[in-house]
Amino acid sequence: MLSRQRFELVPAVDIVDRAVRSLEPGAAVSVTALPKQTLEETASTVLALAAAGFDAIPHLPAGALRSREELSELLVRLEDSPVRALFVIGGDHDRGESPFADGGELLEAIRERSGDRFRLGVAAYPEGHPAFDVEAGIRLLSQKAPLADFAITQMCFDAPAVAGFVRAASAAGIELPLWLGTPARVSLARLARIGMRIGVGSSMGMLRHRSHRRLLGSFDPLELRAELEQELAELPEAARSLVAGRHVFTFNTLPKPAPAGRVAADAE
Repeated sequence: MLSRQRFELVPAVDIVDRAVRSLEPGAAVSVTALPKQTLEETASTVLALAAAGFDAIPHLPAGALRSREELSELLVRLEDSPVRALFVIGGDHDRGESPFADGGELLEAIRERSGDRFRLGVAAYPEGHPAFDVEAGIRLLSQKAPLADFAITQMCFDAPAVAGFVRAASAAGIELPLWLGTPARVSLARLARIGMRIGVGSSMGMLRHRSHRRLLGSFDPLELRAELEQELAELPEAARSLVAGRHVFTFNTLPKPAPAGRVAADAE
């Protein structure tokens, strides 16, 4: 269930070259659009990655858009490119000037504007969100599901919580493929700093109380992955079938280039 993986990247000067050196040709990579970034940084990075042969997916936060015209101009650029999917979210941006109240409204606008040109992804929250709990998040995902093609879960260190979310989504009749957010091997200091910033503070506490392996001050995801595989294996078949693979939060800590004839993995 977890053998397939896609990699989340942050726009940076050398990130395209590093991805080419480190990742399998044609790998799925998503590109963030954090509040301190511009949509232009996200778009230009995605287009460069797509030109390099990757299945590049831009994050599109509703709060980052200042007008419907800006959205149309962006979609025209992406429609004329190899980009095949978009990740549509509310985002943590200041929405004072945005015409979209949330990710749901943006999802509707993109589907109306572009039809089936893109596969559209939405966010899911195994531990809930500051604005809603897990149960409300399931209802929200159910509402978005008819317009969406896949969902990516928030990074989570609590394997039972992730498996419970998959079970609940299945029980609610959700049939979207779920990409489960997991961290790559990364320094504990960087993980704590960025993890808190992107809103995974509750599960970050797991690192202080559990025995996930640490190598030279780094978080090693092997134990978490094994625990998650075990939890998922105990789910009903209908729930297991929702799992598409892992969405690996790399923090731009990419795996070392694979030797000739071998495929790079997420530093595991």
